[in-house]
Amino acid sequence: MKKVINYSFRIILSILLLIPYFVEPFSVMAASNNSKATTIAGLRKELEALKKQKTDAEKNKKQTQSQINKNKQDVENARKEQEQIAQDVVDAEEKITKSNSDIEKAKTDINEVLKYYQLSDNNNEFIEYIMGASTPTDFIMRAQAVSQISEYYKDKIDTLDKLIKANEQLKVDLANKNVELDNKIDATSKAISKLNDELDSINDINEDINSQIKNQQALIDYYKTVCSSETQLLSSCVSVAASTGWLKPVVKGRINSRWGYRGSILGTSTFHNAHDIGGNKEGTPVYAAAAGTVAALTRRSTCGGNIVYIHNNVKGKAYTTQYGHLLTINVKVGDKVTVNTVIGTVGGGSTASKNGGYDRCTTGTHLHFGISKGYYLGGGANGYSRWSKFIANSIEPPGYPKTGVFWYSR
Repeated sequence: MKKVINYSFRIILSILLLIPYFVEPFSVMAASNNSKATTIAGLRKELEALKKQKTDAEKNKKQTQSQINKNKQDVENARKEQEQIAQDVVDAEEKITKSNSDIEKAKTDINEVLKYYQLSDNNNEFIEYIMGASTPTDFIMRAQAVSQISEYYKDKIDTLDKLIKANEQLKVDLANKNVELDNKIDATSKAISKLNDELDSINDINEDINSQIKNQQALIDYYKTVCSSETQLLSSCVSVAASTGWLKPVVKGRINSRWGYRGSILGTSTFHNAHDIGGNKEGTPVYAAAAGTVAALTRRSTCGGNIVYIHNNVKGKAYTTQYGHLLTINVKVGDKVTVNTVIGTVGGGSTASKNGGYDRCTTGTHLHFGISKGYYLGGGANGYSRWSKFIANSIEPPGYPKTGVFWYSR
């Protein structure tokens, strides 16, 4: 039953881990911060649900670690058993050697006895000895002596021969047992490796959930300052400053990968909902591309790293800008920002999983900058919470040069 549970759990984890690559490349796995709450009270319910997910994830972590520990103990026990088998083989070989020696000694003893009774002149001519009896009584005694010695010889040799065969069979059995233990160690070691992968995935999910709990609490804390009650609609609590156009989020840069469809590592074409902006060192300031209000934050996501979402009102239309793979986040939910506000710093290098970081969706230092129509994670007529709609509403950030061409002003 445990094997079935572990196998099912691995399937669920695999699905969760694939979601960021094929469905929500910059959303949080397992439990999303895509809040659908329309009031502070709703936000609190979502927070409690996140806390429950955290409890469940911690339980899964303990169970997985417990299984890893058990498997490690099984491997250790199997190796100890192999050590004992190796000693048993040595003992069996010693017994075989001793039995062979005993057989040779038995043969020598028989010859010595025969010589003592003058039964042989080294030709073992038993018949001549028996027939040389002088009386019937002597004949019977000689015949009995030969018979007894022969039986003793035969029984001794048979016993030793059986012992040799038993020890030879023991060696075969031990060799077979050793192969079984090798197979067991190999299978258990592979199981440990898979469980360690699961544990890494669980730890990633735990980090994401912890980030979401912080974000959710930040939303609650913010709306408590701008809403008059727990039941007031969130959309009526916040206003977004208007802008007349867009600026670039970094002073200098170049596009490494453009918005739109592009090839993937799987050989298929996938939609990229942003410009990947390179040409800067980690720690380079990232500015808001237009005035607005910080709508949500995602910290240490395993796909996207640190992400900031800002609601913008540009020429009277609602938009959400997304800033991904940040090294640091310098704002909090609810902050009013202008085009001169440093919302964070460029990351994606040290935070990449290949460099020992937590972000699997980056291979180097860059900023993931995207724009979508409407207020993602917002309320009101322009608000929505589904990631699929955020992708569907994505537009190409305007005013950028060709891929690879640097700019030096916003």
